[in-house]
Amino acid sequence: MSKNKKRIIWIIIILAVAAGGYFYFSGKKTTTEYTTAEVVRGNLPQTVSATGTINPDRKYELAFKATGKVIEMNVDVGDAVSKGQRLAKIDEGTLLSQLRQAEAEVKFQKNTLDNMKRQKSTYTKNQVDAQRARVLGAQAGVDVIRDQIEDTIIYSPIDGIVLKRFANVGDTTFVNAARSTSILTVASRGNLVIESNIPESDITKIGLGKKATVTFDALTSDDTYKAEISEIDPDSTVIQDVVYYGIKLKITDIDSRFMPGMSANIDIRTAEQENVILVPLRAVQTEGNQKIVEILNSDGVGVTKVKIETGLEGDEGMVEVRSGLKEGQKVVTFTKNL
Repeated sequence: MSKNKKRIIWIIIILAVAAGGYFYFSGKKTTTEYTTAEVVRGNLPQTVSATGTINPDRKYELAFKATGKVIEMNVDVGDAVSKGQRLAKIDEGTLLSQLRQAEAEVKFQKNTLDNMKRQKSTYTKNQVDAQRARVLGAQAGVDVIRDQIEDTIIYSPIDGIVLKRFANVGDTTFVNAARSTSILTVASRGNLVIESNIPESDITKIGLGKKATVTFDALTSDDTYKAEISEIDPDSTVIQDVVYYGIKLKITDIDSRFMPGMSANIDIRTAEQENVILVPLRAVQTEGNQKIVEILNSDGVGVTKVKIETGLEGDEGMVEVRSGLKEGQKVVTFTKNL
């Protein structure tokens, strides 16, 4: 058999197989399987969830204003302190000798002024005024040194508790243009707040006074507490390329087991609709500016598109439907062609 005849036979076979496949598949009917959800009526909450840390409402990082060696450390972590209590001290260095010299200068300038006053005929008014200025200048020098000596001592600014201690007796503290070395952290004992960061996608949903439910990792899941947003930071913070806003929540249920630094799980109730029509959000489609859903026909074979008006998007993937649906209808959430 010639090569051309063989080639013609193979072409005929291929065409026959293709034609047979076409007629087979074109004659086969396609069926569609629908996954549906029932339209229900109920309450729809909207919640913003976040994590945070429990902290005292007032916390102070205490540092010396001068470089020096620590010669007193009168408190430790956990100690209660009272406002004005002396907590720590560094050595004065040469400040005491500078003070004696400055005080001697004040005494000398005052004596000079007194002599000038006793010899009024010898000195002009301008000379006496100039000497008064020297006295004031010398006294100002004394005041500066006394303030520097006072800065070698740290006092507690509040009644509270010592949270952290960063130095011991014998350590040297340093001060530079950027910051001072923190020596102690002191916090108030009474009111506690929860500090958290809310992403910009959720910050518009919350506001001052919004209520929250809080649990703590250190306690059981049955231990739930109520809190209220008391502060929203207007300045943003970028964390891993996401914009966040800091908030503070005041805890209304105080528990003696609360400790600064505990991790908190926060659910903020931002909105709620009661007794409304609900469908899964995944059932809602958008065509142009219109929201639609597909309703399964009563025969279970086909679907009908229905225009709807949606409202609040709430928790667990549910959305409020204000018009277009009624309770008991079945909306399509997933379509599969078989």
